[in-house]
Amino acid sequence: MSERPGSESIYPIGKIIIGVTWLFATASFFPPLETTAAGGFGRTLFLALAVVHAIECLVFLGVLRRSPRPLAGEIWQTFLFGIVHVSALRRELGDGSGR
Repeated sequence: MSERPGSESIYPIGKIIIGVTWLFATASFFPPLETTAAGGFGRTLFLALAVVHAIECLVFLGVLRRSPRPLAGEIWQTFLFGIVHVSALRRELGDGSGR
């Protein structure tokens, strides 16, 4: 499958969106958000992000090991940014396969 020129710019945008989501979810543990309804949602979101991204770290471990960078850094990036990081890494490695 061929990708459009310039489509790699979606990865930084995805990382920004996920980063802002993590910031909101983390801020939900502290005042003034902790006592609001948004705080409850944010704490649930934090847990969901942590669980899903931890599972992604395990599922994509094979791809992460192929990176020339340290594995710990790749796992950390995958925990923070999930499939967005893995997709960028696959593109960097030249792996066009779906798995």
